[in-house]
Formats: sequence, structure tokens, C-alpha cells
Amino acid sequence: MNQLNRSTIEIHEFSTGIRPQAIATGAWVSLGFTGQYMNNTIDPIPEVVERSIANREFAVAEGASSDQPAIIGRVVGTGDDTWSVVAIVTKGRDEKGRGASMYRFFLTQGREKDGFQNLRLILTWWENQERPIFHPFDIQEVDKPHICDVEEISAKFHQVSQEAVAIPVNINEPILLTPQQEYDLQTINVLALKKYNTNVKYDNYQPFSWAYNVEALEKPERFLVIHAASEKAYQLLERAINKAPRLLISSAVTDEEAIKSAIRGLTTNSQIKPDNVKVIVEALQNNQLTSDYWHSLFDAQGATTAISQKIYSPQMVRLITLRAIVIPDTMLEFLSFLNIKPGQKPDENQAISLEFQKAIRRDLPKDKLANSIKSLLPELLKKSSKITPEGVKWLLVSNDSVWASGCKQFIEDIVADLQLIFSHLKHNTPPSSELYKCPPKTWEILIKNRKYIYSKSYSIKQEEYSSFAKLFESLEYYSLAAYFYQVSEGIVPKDVFEGLPHRRNSPVEILGLCIERETTFFESIIIFLLQEYIVPIQFVITLSIFLSLLSFTGGVLVGRLNNPKIAETVVSSSPTNTNGDQTEITNELKSKASNEFQKTQDAINEIINNIKKAKKNAQQSEIIKQIIEVLKLPENFEYDTTQYAGQKRNEFIEAIYKYQQNNGFNNCDGIISPKGETATKLEQDVTKKIQDVTKKTKANPKRINNP
Repeated sequence: MNQLNRSTIEIHEFSTGIRPQAIATGAWVSLGFTGQYMNNTIDPIPEVVERSIANREFAVAEGASSDQPAIIGRVVGTGDDTWSVVAIVTKGRDEKGRGASMYRFFLTQGREKDGFQNLRLILTWWENQERPIFHPFDIQEVDKPHICDVEEISAKFHQVSQEAVAIPVNINEPILLTPQQEYDLQTINVLALKKYNTNVKYDNYQPFSWAYNVEALEKPERFLVIHAASEKAYQLLERAINKAPRLLISSAVTDEEAIKSAIRGLTTNSQIKPDNVKVIVEALQNNQLTSDYWHSLFDAQGATTAISQKIYSPQMVRLITLRAIVIPDTMLEFLSFLNIKPGQKPDENQAISLEFQKAIRRDLPKDKLANSIKSLLPELLKKSSKITPEGVKWLLVSNDSVWASGCKQFIEDIVADLQLIFSHLKHNTPPSSELYKCPPKTWEILIKNRKYIYSKSYSIKQEEYSSFAKLFESLEYYSLAAYFYQVSEGIVPKDVFEGLPHRRNSPVEILGLCIERETTFFESIIIFLLQEYIVPIQFVITLSIFLSLLSFTGGVLVGRLNNPKIAETVVSSSPTNTNGDQTEITNELKSKASNEFQKTQDAINEIINNIKKAKKNAQQSEIIKQIIEVLKLPENFEYDTTQYAGQKRNEFIEAIYKYQQNNGFNNCDGIISPKGETATKLEQDVTKKIQDVTKKTKANPKRINNP
């Protein structure tokens, strides 16, 4: 066969970098480590290989290696960036006779070649090269790898021990072999391969790996097969494996050193590097990483010490903040540590936390942030709760809060759980706890009394949920506020009821629950009169106005509107000014504008499309930015947040209303109708703003424009 057609692999190598000194015996000693690799045939060293080494996945305990080399085989990386690596570990000496472990790595890209496992090819080639070990004067050159003929080397595979291959492999822990089980390297490799292929649990989460003739390993739990060099080594390794946290076994694929480095980088530097945020985000997507695992990483950086000793350095403030983002069950400690109290101006520590949150929030997964807030819900139910609805609101609406971006997901998950509970109302058993998006403890009381709560004759009040009602009222999610007021108090305050969409429909029903509105003192009198007598409507209106003046000192009497039509008459009799003379938009107008917000969205989209056609270089993000500026909203206002009813939509509606007032429009209603008076004027103003920006940019090319 033509040599050019034969299949080959390139075997690269590199070694621990030292300053070697030859001695008279022909041997050598080390004068110290250089911090760089030496005798390497590849530059740079593959990042996944370097990271695995940094994660101590090839590390034997210093001073523990025997006179015979320890050998470690491992496959690292994924996809096209996969490498098969064999490490030869020998004991070296310094000029004073002290021992140190020296590594010589042999590696090739990929997991297999022509159906042959690359690790076995490296091993067989290494044995055929008379088993070279670490030697600082065995000079190698970059880009001159060892060329291995696959057919020639695979022909030298020998029969492996069937006794070894028969060893049971379907166990979670590494297979630990005694020194008396003297199997050769190819047999060890085949046994590890059998365990890797058989144990499905490890198929994606425990990389292929084995260790041979080792006295001690820094991370024995990260191997499939381990051969102990001595009886003492066997006992030490056995104890270490038994003590190793199972969480580390399940997360072996995780780049632990990268996570540690990212945590250090984010918390020790005020300048945030996107790559560090990316590492944390990717790790958060790995469901194999448990809360205990994350706790161990943050505690290693001093989190527990900072909390117990109240250490408020900028580094510790950022560390505790990041921990709360990553580990939902630490939210309470975070709030307590920073002494978060709504309504107060942030102190220096809180300002550092908010600045940090603002810098990293863009790329964090919204569902994980929502989970952090949801973890507080069971605590919020307690009478002696350490948190308040106002405290949770602070997390969800503060301009710089990282959790504010998870508010939408938080609301959607609450609604999904309540829909789930209602859908199972007719069942004898409640939904399975795995189906809930919030902690199941959140709904225990609601589920226990669900048949009574949803009954029309329901009178039992679940007062624990009053804090939920206050939270959602403060967030202006009136449907949820009304739901929890009904559950906790048996009736819904008038202001909350008026914030509901379609509140004039009778009866009002939210998530299967019938909602009843409280009535004011003067409404109760009118209802009484209308029920008992035929009274002219002029008298009703006059009496309404008179009693509304009295209500400033007369308080509120809670009652039921037994006659929905009468209730509607009373509400509709209240005079409402919509001619633009008032400075603040009424709740009724605001609710109407929210219900018809699709008109506003359609108008905004039409404005964007028109400007794009007229100004071909105009970007949608820039147009939206100028709309926000024309409406005099905060610079960091996110238009996407108006998609769902709530505080941000109301802010947008109020801005439209004031814009209409300032321009003297006849109809000030907080709504932008397509092709209407407001839409036409807004398009003109935004177009002019974009033209001004373009002129300034042309006049000063160095101007930085951040759309």
C-alpha cells in the first residue's frame, strides 16, 4: 500500500516547564518551575486540555508518586474540540533533593480514528517507543509532532485480560483496583471503556478517564477506573472516594476552574468582563450543578465568612450579590446582609450591589432570576416574615435591579400555577408538585382549602395571602391583586377593582374565582335607596357628589354589591374628565388605555415602518430610543416591558397622556391610534430627532452613537 494513502494521527506532546541542570551522573535536577510548558510540539496548548489540567484532573498529590511512573488517560472537550490525552507522571528532584511531580503529556485530537480508540493508539505507540517519561533534555520542536501509522500501531494491540473485563462496572463510584490486580495499561483502558459505555449515568456527564499505578489523586471521584500503586495507596484512595461529594461526581464535565475564575473575576474587579458573565450563564444552564455545589464554590471565596462577620468590602458585596443571583435560597441572606429597606436611598453598599447588578443583568437567564424571587414566596406567607411586599417590590422594579428583568417571567409563573390549581378543582387530588413553577409550599394553604375558596358561598378567609395581594397591588398587576384580596379578605378594594380589565362585566371572574368589590359608604346608601324606592337619576348624581365630599372624613364601609346593574350605574355616574384639562390620568382612563394597548402597539409599529422607509439607514432600536425620548420616559426604559399589563405599561400610557396634553390634543386618553392625531405628531417629532442625530454624527464623525 502506498505510504501516502495510509491513515495516520499526529501525537503531540508537552512537559512541565522547569529550569533543569545536568549533574555528573548524567541525571538532572530542577532549579525551579518556569510557569510555562517546555518541549512542546504544539503551540498554543489546546484550551480544553489546559483547563482540564487547571481543574486538577491529572493531578497526583505532591510527593506521593512512587519511583515507577503514574499514568493517567483522559478524553477532554466536546465535538470538534475533543482531545485524547495520556499523562506520564514521574518523580523529579530539585538541587536540595526534594521531590516534585513532573508531567509529560501526549495527546491527539479526537476520540477515535478509523474505528480505533485514540487513547489506545497513544498507549500502544508509547509502549512501542520504549515508554518515554519526563526528561527536560529530550528536546522537542513546535509543529513537529510524532506521526503514528494507525494500521501499524493497531496491529500491535494485544489481548486484554478477560478477568479484568469481567469486573462489574455498573456502579456510581470509580472501580478501584488493588496493587495485586496487575493488569496492563491496555486492559485498564478497555475496562474503563466498558464502564463508560455501560453506565448510562456517566454517558454524558463523566468523561472517559482512568489512572494507573497512583499513590494518591487530588480528585479520585473524577475517574472511571483507578489502579492503586500500593496497599496504603488503596486505603487512602478508598477513603477519599467514599468522602467525595456525589455532587462532584455528577458534575465532572463542568469546568470548575473556569467557574471559580469567573466568580473571582466578577467580584474582585469593578470592570465587568463579558466572558466571565458568559461562564456563569453557561454553568446556570447545567442542571447537574446542585445548590450544595454552588455553595461550596462561593464559600471557598469567603461568602459565609462575609455574612457571619459582616464584611462589607466591595468584593464581598459583589460576591454576596452574585451568590443570590446564582443560588435562589440565599435571597433572604442577601436582603438581610445589605439591609434592604424600601423607600430609603441606597447606602454605599447597596449602591455597589446595584451597580454590579446593572452591569451583568443583560445576559442572565430570565427564568433563573424569576426563580430567585419565587423562592421568597413561602417566606412572604409567614406572619413573622423577615421580608415585606415592599421589599420584594424593590427587587422587581428598581431601575438597576438584576431581578427586575425576571419580573415578567415571575408573573407568568404565578398565573400558570393558579391556572393549574383551578384546572384540578374537580379532581380529588391536587396537581403533582413537579408541575408547579413556584415552590409547592407557596400553595399548600390555597390547595387545602381550594373547594371552599372557589365556592360561591365561601366565607373562610386565607389571611396569609394578604401579603401577596399587597405585593401585586403595588406592582399594579391588578388581576392578581384582586385574586389574592378575594382569597385573603373575601372582597376586593375599590381602587384595585377599578384597575381590572372588563370590570363592568358581571360577575367578574379571575382564574376561576368570582371577584366581589367593596362599596363605599355613599354607594351603600345609593344602593339602599335604589333598591327600596324609585329615585330620579338626577337625585342619584347629586347625592353621589355630596356623599363623595363626606367620604373624605366618613371612611369606607365594606359591603357587597348584590345588584350588579346598580353597581354599574353607580360607577358610571361618577363624573370623569377626559378633555385634557387634568394633569394626571385617572385609573379608569389608564385601565381603558391598557385594555386597548394593541392600538398603541400597532401605531408604534406603523411609525417604525414609516420612518424605516423614509430613512433607509434608520435602525429599529434607534427609532424606539427616540420615541422614548420624545415621550420623556427614562433613558433606560425598555419598550418590550410594555407587552404585558403592569407598571411599565402604565408608565408608557401616562407618558402618552402627558404628551397629548402638552400638545393640546382634543382627545387625551393615553392611546395612540394608528394614523391618528397622536401618531402623526409623534412620527414627526421622532423623525426630526433622528435627523438631528444624523446631522450631528456627520458633523462629528467621532461621536459614539449607542442605539
